[in-house]
Amino acid sequence: MTSKEGLGLSDLAKIEEVVDHPVELFRIWHDDARRFNPRAPVACCLATTSKDCKVSARNVVLREFDKDGFVIVTDSRSKKVDNLENVPYAAMCFLWFYINEQEQEVTKQVKIEGIMKKLEKESYKHLYDREPLYCKIRSHVCNQGRDVNWEELKQRHDEVLDSTRKGENDLPMPDHFVGYKLFPTMMEFYFARDYLIGDRILYQKNTSNDSWENHHIAA
Repeated sequence: MTSKEGLGLSDLAKIEEVVDHPVELFRIWHDDARRFNPRAPVACCLATTSKDCKVSARNVVLREFDKDGFVIVTDSRSKKVDNLENVPYAAMCFLWFYINEQEQEVTKQVKIEGIMKKLEKESYKHLYDREPLYCKIRSHVCNQGRDVNWEELKQRHDEVLDSTRKGENDLPMPDHFVGYKLFPTMMEFYFARDYLIGDRILYQKNTSNDSWENHHIAA
């Protein structure tokens, strides 16, 4: 539908697939987004806070998720890790745009708030093992967020690449490659389509029994 065709139209969107556990709804939406836009990265904006209350945000790739939470990997020397070690509370925001099989323009957003915890190496080593070559090299030659001389970095990169191709370097997982998991206490879902006013559902965790309560909220 063109913007001109929708000028005189209005209605309310409604999230129909309400389930007991918000991660199940996230899985449904995630799979739909991947089906209609398979080349888009599964990325989100991750917001953290420093010990002096300065907020930082950056886009990160979601590596995996389960009923308990959402996993990312990063450099332990990074600003985000310094933030998380001092203030473990964080938020993720996923935004998906796609056109569905009915040629409708769909917008979906998922906000997640909770506590980030560092994972044990055994639980994320498989994520490093399946990294493409350039990502493994990045982990070995880049000190995330630090000043760098481009020519020196290029030389270091080429040396590591050459030694890898010769079989002299198998690029083992470095100690600073770490995994963190966001354990959600709140998840909010937003859905809008074409000329429909958006609908939102808020899930809040009852920490006394680990159950989830949900209700609609205004867009």
